[in-house]
Amino acid sequence: MQIELDTNTKKWMQSKGKPVSVKTISVNACCAPPVQELMTHLGKPKDAHNYNEIKIDNLSIFVEKHLSHNEKMTLKLTGIGIFKIISAKLGSN
Repeated sequence: MQIELDTNTKKWMQSKGKPVSVKTISVNACCAPPVQELMTHLGKPKDAHNYNEIKIDNLSIFVEKHLSHNEKMTLKLTGIGIFKIISAKLGSN
């Protein structure tokens, strides 16, 4: 899997000193097909055996194993002040 990070995202991750974990969540609705979204959080996952660790510039990113290795993931810092978070999006290589 190829992971893209911009400079601001890298700097923010380095300032936090923690890895980032990326997992999928499923949202089921009564009137629409289920949707899968990516969710990120700071820190190593509790069930690390279900994740692949990817190192980029001394930063650790844990990605769920079932996510396709042929896809590109983009991590981007969003928000302001103490409400900053990292969002993840998948795209094809």
